Amino acid sequence: MPVTTDFISNKLQVRSNHGIVDGKEVIKSRTYSNLKETAADDDLYAVAEALSDLQVPAMEEVLKIETSLLIPGV
Repeated sequence: MPVTTDFISNKLQVRSNHGIVDGKEVIKSRTYSNLKETAADDDLYAVAEALSDLQVPAMEEVLKIETSLLIPGV
């Protein structure tokens, strides 16, 4: 049975390492929503780099979170 997908949303998550606090590594993230479905990965990364220049500490990793609905075929 073929399955099709229906796009729901894209999100960009920028994670940064705030060091060790009380013996545990502290990773904080910021998530940006409402991205265009057609946004290129290179463009999203460029935006993440520009945003990281405005925050301390610098970014550690960038995630693109894609949400789609899986629709079973008939």
